[in-house]
Order: sequence, then C-alpha cells, then structure tokens
Amino acid sequence: MKYIYLSAFFLFFCIQEAKAALPNGTVAPNWILTDLNGNTHNLYNILNSGKHVVIDFSATWCPPCWSYHNSHALSTLWNLYGPNGSNEIMVFFIEGDITTNTACLYGTAGCQGGTQGNWVAGTPYPIIDLLTSEVRNQYQISYWLLYMESGSG
Repeated sequence: MKYIYLSAFFLFFCIQEAKAALPNGTVAPNWILTDLNGNTHNLYNILNSGKHVVIDFSATWCPPCWSYHNSHALSTLWNLYGPNGSNEIMVFFIEGDITTNTACLYGTAGCQGGTQGNWVAGTPYPIIDLLTSEVRNQYQISYWLLYMESGSG
C-alpha cells in the first residue's frame, strides 16, 4: 500500500484556505510526469521499487516556499539518500501553479505569473512543471506544502 504522511514540520502556507490536502493514510494517487530534463517518472514504479518519495509541491511566487527551497534541506536529503547517496529515496519539486509558465522556474526573464528567483540553479533533484491541474486536484492541493510518501506500508 502507498500512504501519504503529512510532515507538519515542513508545512508552509502561501494561500490560506480551509480545504486541506489528502488526510494521513490515504492511498497516494499515481502520476506519470516529465521533468525539465525530459525524464519521465512514474510514482508507483518508484514506490514499488522500495524507495521513499518526497514531493515538494510549490509555487514559484510563494515566499515561504522559496525560503524552504533555499534552506537546501531537500538537496541535502537528495545528496545523502538519493541515487548518488544510499539510493533509498527520490525527491521531486513540483511547481503546481498552472497559471505560471516554465520560465518562472528559471527566474524573472520571461516569467508570467511571478517568481521568487531561479529554482533550477543548484537543484540536484528532478523539477516538474505541472501544465494541467490534474495531479494538483488528485492531491487536493489548495495551498503549497510538502508531502512525504513511503514505499513501505
């Protein structure tokens, strides 16, 4: 079984809404998404291989999301436990605001919708720019936060 565990200490709000994300114990919806480098990732394939998955749903215009990104906590996690470390986890940054364009991930040049800076520079893990709201809706994202998923359960 695939479960989502909300990690309260990673919770960052950019928009205040009453609707929360998926409750603990919910089966994680599968997704197949392509990152900025053209690599395709299938969530269930990764989880079925026994790896844990950390998904950072963010918006490029979100100041708390930018602060968390610049803490490099996920880069450190990736470097220690990702493919070049112990290979126990996968980390994904998912830009979930479909009103912003991909240029916003690279900084202000050509950005439509707002950005805090260059999200790509120095980020060692895959970055995915959602082009539709399907995955965001499946995960009931109404504000931006971090999900932690486990392949064990």
